[in-house]
Amino acid sequence: MYQWFESEWDEVEPLAATKDGQVIPNPIVALKGGELVGGLVFTRFLSLMTQRQAVWINAVFVNPENRKQGISAQLINHAEKIVKEMLEPELLVFTHIPVLYSNLEWKVIATHDDHFVLNSSLVQSA
Repeated sequence: MYQWFESEWDEVEPLAATKDGQVIPNPIVALKGGELVGGLVFTRFLSLMTQRQAVWINAVFVNPENRKQGISAQLINHAEKIVKEMLEPELLVFTHIPVLYSNLEWKVIATHDDHFVLNSSLVQSA
């Protein structure tokens, strides 16, 4: 899966279990018939809203021949569930495909050139 990320994006943050002493959720894989068809990995960066370390979706990738089947939405929905169960106050993403997330009720909180920062509406600070 990590090779897919590297082939899609020139620089991908190495997978890690923690960052600055805080847990990073494990990657999520999507399997179909026992074969890897996609995946999602997390990272931690400062939140634009709180300026505290927050969980971010670092990368989502679905094998081109398996796209348009709802796999990325399932990966993102599962990511939200994991982060909510961890009692994290927010889940963010920096993406050039905001519609993928806005269709899942994520909210745009910032823009930067042709990229957008979105926040999950299911994982929010109390």
